[in-house]
Formats: sequence, structure tokens, C-alpha cells
Amino acid sequence: MIDIRPIHRRESEPFLRLMCDVFGLDFNRAYDVFFTEPLFDLNRKWALFDGPEMLSILTTSPLIFGWGKAIGIAGVATRKERQGEGLASLLIQKVLKESARNGETGALLFARELSLYERNGFEALDRVIRAPIQTEMEEGFPDSFEFETVESIYNAWSEGHPDRLRRDALRWDYWKWHYRICTPFQDGYLSIEPGVLREPIFSQPVRSLPLPPGTEWFGTTFMADQLEIPLSDPTVELYLMGHNIPGIPQMFMTDQF
Repeated sequence: MIDIRPIHRRESEPFLRLMCDVFGLDFNRAYDVFFTEPLFDLNRKWALFDGPEMLSILTTSPLIFGWGKAIGIAGVATRKERQGEGLASLLIQKVLKESARNGETGALLFARELSLYERNGFEALDRVIRAPIQTEMEEGFPDSFEFETVESIYNAWSEGHPDRLRRDALRWDYWKWHYRICTPFQDGYLSIEPGVLREPIFSQPVRSLPLPPGTEWFGTTFMADQLEIPLSDPTVELYLMGHNIPGIPQMFMTDQF
């Protein structure tokens, strides 16, 4: 008997074990992250059961754009010996239906392979690329912004177009949960992780960015083009896919779900 629903607390460890088995993750290392990340919500961890057996899983996260609410879908995994039976499709369709009923009318996900999601009504909206950035580091390193300044700049930027992702308090908690340095640049900032730029906001095109040599862009082609980030030799890492999404989402990989 097939049953599809959010998991109960007692099912959270089997859920995590299934995910680790499918994606080759270390259970002990994943345990603390799984239970402590700010978006952890049992009501958003869905599973397909056949009787008592948990066979397929996924996680959703809330997203807000200027045009309305959506979900991000991540961690779609089916027990290896039961793959190819269409279980993930049953799970995805149930989640899309229930989410729409709750007012989250669109859905986004990042995928390496398109076929499963295309069969379920998703289309590729954008590509996520990794590419070296043309850099020119000045002497020293600018002081970093306080969080409140970054929040104010981002919120003003996000209000500028309905396709831009809004951040509520919960998503800002998730953003702060990761260690990031935000340095002033033009009228905005550069949000830097070691060796990677995932979130820049600025208005004037440049030939190079004041970042350490070897820094890479990790983000969508749309955002790179909009900001005219000086890149070379991009490689495609993921596809951003959407279901019932009215435009091309304007978001950074700091919000990857």
C-alpha cells in the first residue's frame, strides 16, 4: 500500500540514512547539519512508503518571489534497489499538488539530469555555472559590512523586480548560518566564501572585481549576464528547473536549496 506524506520525528533518522546511502554521504557528518540547519522542518520532509518501508524521499523549502510563493525541492532520492519504478515521480506529483493547495504555486529545483523532472512537468530555466573571475586585488582587504547593511541592500535590490527572491526572517537565518564575508563594492557588496563568489550586488559593469586571485563565480548564467560579471571558460554544473514559474528566477546560490 503506497502512502505519501511528511515524515514523523521517529522517521527522521531513516530519512537521513536513505539520503546518505543514495548520495554517498557520511551519516555521522551529515547528522548534525541535518538537524540544526535553520530550515529544518519535518513537515517539509516528504517520503513515499510501501507499507512500513520508506522508499523515496525529498525535502521542500519555502520561497517567496515578487509574484508569489513557491517551493524549492532538494534531496530527491529513491532506495537503490527500487529505482526505475516511477516512485520519485509519484512523490513529486503529490508534493506539487499539496504545495499548490497551500498557496505555493510554483516549484524550483537544481538538477544534474533533466529527464526525471521533465517527465514531471519541469523545464530548464537557467544553467548554474562555475567560472574563473577576472580579478584585480587592491592592497589590503576592505572592511566587511555589518549584517544589517547587507540585509538592507539585498532587500532593496530584491524589491526591484518581481522575479527576484525575497528573504523572510527564516531565510535570512539560513543565510547567516553559513560563514560569509560581505565587503563593500560600488553601491552594493560582494558576498565571498573561500575561493567562491556566490552573491554580488552592484550596478556598474567592470573589467575586473577586487577579489583574491583564483576566485570563481558559482551561480546562474542569468545573474552573471545581468551583472556583467567578467568571467572566462564557464563550465555547467547544474540546471535550474521550474514548474509553473512565470519568469527566470533572479536569485543567488547563497539561497541554494
